[in-house]
Amino acid sequence: MPGFNLNRSHRRPPSSHAAKTHHHGSPPKRGHVTSAHILDQQLFDFLIVVDFECTCERDRRTYPNEIIEFPAILVDIRRGIVDKKRSFHTYVKPWRNPKLTAFCTELTGITQDKVDSAPSMQEAVQMFVKWYQETIPVGSRAVFATDGPWDFKNFLFTQAVLRDHVSFPTIFYEYFDVRTTFSRVFNKGDPLKLDAMLKKMKLRFEGSPHCGFDDAFNIARLALEMMKRGCVFEFLIALPLDDEEFHYKLDGYPVFRREEGSGFVTRDHVEQAAKEAFGAAYFAFAKSNASSVEMHRKQEHEAALERAGSAANDGGKIARTRRDGGLATWRA
Repeated sequence: MPGFNLNRSHRRPPSSHAAKTHHHGSPPKRGHVTSAHILDQQLFDFLIVVDFECTCERDRRTYPNEIIEFPAILVDIRRGIVDKKRSFHTYVKPWRNPKLTAFCTELTGITQDKVDSAPSMQEAVQMFVKWYQETIPVGSRAVFATDGPWDFKNFLFTQAVLRDHVSFPTIFYEYFDVRTTFSRVFNKGDPLKLDAMLKKMKLRFEGSPHCGFDDAFNIARLALEMMKRGCVFEFLIALPLDDEEFHYKLDGYPVFRREEGSGFVTRDHVEQAAKEAFGAAYFAFAKSNASSVEMHRKQEHEAALERAGSAANDGGKIARTRRDGGLATWRA
């Protein structure tokens, strides 16, 4: 992975007034943000979190890995939702080593029958593209994220593309690295594993480790919590586009990478790329989404007030019961 430095001197932990300022301690200067909501400081509308599971063997680091599980968890950033129901998932049939090792099944929980009946890697990519076009609103800004560089740099690019000649659209050639971003913004040290990052965010892993869908779901939860604490994802990793034979542009959809490759992208840069690709659809989505997001946030706020009121009432009932020694029935 290209080396980079996210540890800028002006990056600070989120403060109590984070909702009104950029995480890095000052109002955003690149692009115009009219909303004070913390999630509106993000450059993108949707995050798609991928965590591949691959064929493997115990104690064989050079084993020719092939992707056998392809999950993509949708994060609706503006609404602050990890949307499992609208996410993508498929198993993938390997061809170099079609029979899974006992170690692989033990580690991932993926059984032979699941991959035997699964699509090929190229078919899985086509299935994803269909899902993407049906799920991601035209005019919105969407980008991938992974936990570290391995999924896209190794499993996708080095092995699936360069070795096995699987074709991917160029939207797969850029992504955010959640683990490295976390280490620079929150940990201020060496990168941590997923469980440790979740723990620092007061979250617990949900599901089964090494299940690709569950791993991706928890990475998505982590990324969203990072955003809610003021971390702005803006360092975009760009994979080489030298393999002209094996990548293709998804017509009508933008890529957001800088011409010079990996690096910080600005709001102006991201918005300009979206405007050029979508035209009028960009402005139509922005207008309709802002209205529906505002309504969603209002409903969430009202629901939170209702829950707080219920909790207060329950606390009063408990306190009254204790004063009565448990002999009287509480009445409002």
